[in-house]
Amino acid sequence: MARTKEKKKKKSPFLKFLLSFFLLGLLGIGGYYFLSLPIWKIQEVVVTGTKILSAEEIRSLSGIPYGENLFWADFTHAQKNLEKISAIEKFNFYRIPPGTVLIKIKEREPIAVVILENKSAVVDREGYLLNRSPKISLSISNLEELPVISGISTYELIGEEKINPRVAYLLPNLILELSRSLGSHKIHLELGNFENMSFLLDDLLRVKIGRDENLSEKIEILKGLLKELAGRWGQVEYVDVRFPNNPVVKYR
Repeated sequence: MARTKEKKKKKSPFLKFLLSFFLLGLLGIGGYYFLSLPIWKIQEVVVTGTKILSAEEIRSLSGIPYGENLFWADFTHAQKNLEKISAIEKFNFYRIPPGTVLIKIKEREPIAVVILENKSAVVDREGYLLNRSPKISLSISNLEELPVISGISTYELIGEEKINPRVAYLLPNLILELSRSLGSHKIHLELGNFENMSFLLDDLLRVKIGRDENLSEKIEILKGLLKELAGRWGQVEYVDVRFPNNPVVKYR
């Protein structure tokens, strides 16, 4: 009798395993059936985080598969579509039951307008051209206040949507320094092959700065000269601060 009881005890864990496996199988089948119900079809796509981009355009260009199951839908195609939009720095997809897909966008911040082949493009601090795609429209409230940069050759482009890193590294330093120091003045920067840089203030006063060396010192000298020239910009042909120790004001 003792041996019979021992045999029954040895079978008990195996039976428990089979029962557990059977129950898990039922739960799996039930869960799959539940998640496959029509209620989980994608019916809405919500886009957040857009300021300069159009949420409607992003929704349309993403190509999220409406009508497919929210949990089984593959967003690989949508991911590739959004990666082509240079004005988007990063994005995330969120599946929100019962049938909503949330696309959370982080946009690139425009810092200047560059002139390329007689066409204008908005650029961010990393050198990405934000409005080169004809399928995307940008709404930038302060567009007219952004500094304008010319003198960049198309040879400085990488593909269609980014400026050479060498140029991209220099631009934000120049622009931020000029904007911070000169306040709200409209700045039209001409790079001049980075050897003979100059800029036009408020479409009126030409300022020569040469290379980007000692830029802070040059700007401080310029600020002092601008105070002396207040109200007389129209009489000045240019201000030359290429050599901070010997600034020049050339009158017309």
